[in-house]
Amino acid sequence: MALRPQTRGDGSAPPDRVPLPPRYQAVWDAPFRDAIERTLRPGMAILDVGSGRNPTILPDERPGGTTYVGLDLSREELEAAGPRAYDEHAVADVGALQDELIGRFDLIVSWQVLEHVEDLGAAFVCMRAYLKPGGVLVAMFSGGRSAFALVNRAIPFHIGAPIVKKVMGRSDRNPVFPAYYDRCTAGRLRTMLREWTAVDVAPFYAGARYFGFSKVASRAYLAYEDAIERRRAEDLATHYLLTATR
Repeated sequence: MALRPQTRGDGSAPPDRVPLPPRYQAVWDAPFRDAIERTLRPGMAILDVGSGRNPTILPDERPGGTTYVGLDLSREELEAAGPRAYDEHAVADVGALQDELIGRFDLIVSWQVLEHVEDLGAAFVCMRAYLKPGGVLVAMFSGGRSAFALVNRAIPFHIGAPIVKKVMGRSDRNPVFPAYYDRCTAGRLRTMLREWTAVDVAPFYAGARYFGFSKVASRAYLAYEDAIERRRAEDLATHYLLTATR
């Protein structure tokens, strides 16, 4: 069963103020969902990290016999997903080891969450422990040296969050959370994951909609982003798709 794409562009932003390069026309979460679909099979145990009220794989997209567990800091977020969204809830920090989850999972998925983790190294240690041998982690998240990440860290959260919500057209089902971008660069990710069997870190360059409040800012940002995309400057990417095998 194919996973349905959920978003186009890099979010649910208002119409673009300036023409965007062809890479922005793709379905934004398609590579992430394709990576998951290549791993899915009946009878899997899947851990969804941080999706809360928006589970990554919807109930009718899961293969038969799947056990689907949601891990989130907030019980309220997990419960807001509805009674069929998860088979189990794990209310915990992804960076704090939960003994009851060790060695249980064939697949861990995480969509736009890992940039919000304060200690990403600890989170990877825990997620590796939760996977069975040969289990796979598929995660999409924002880059720590992207222009919007640098701006985000420079502005206090109580000021920046309403701005992001307005510019990106966020609804109450897609709230803004504090972001830390701990070691969220291609090089440091590979270093943290060196004990894993196989690791692929794919960079993406799609941050222009964060600057959609101004045509001038959008054009200036796109000139910069086009340059780093041509150079394949991976550590400056706006987002990463991580696929790692335990």
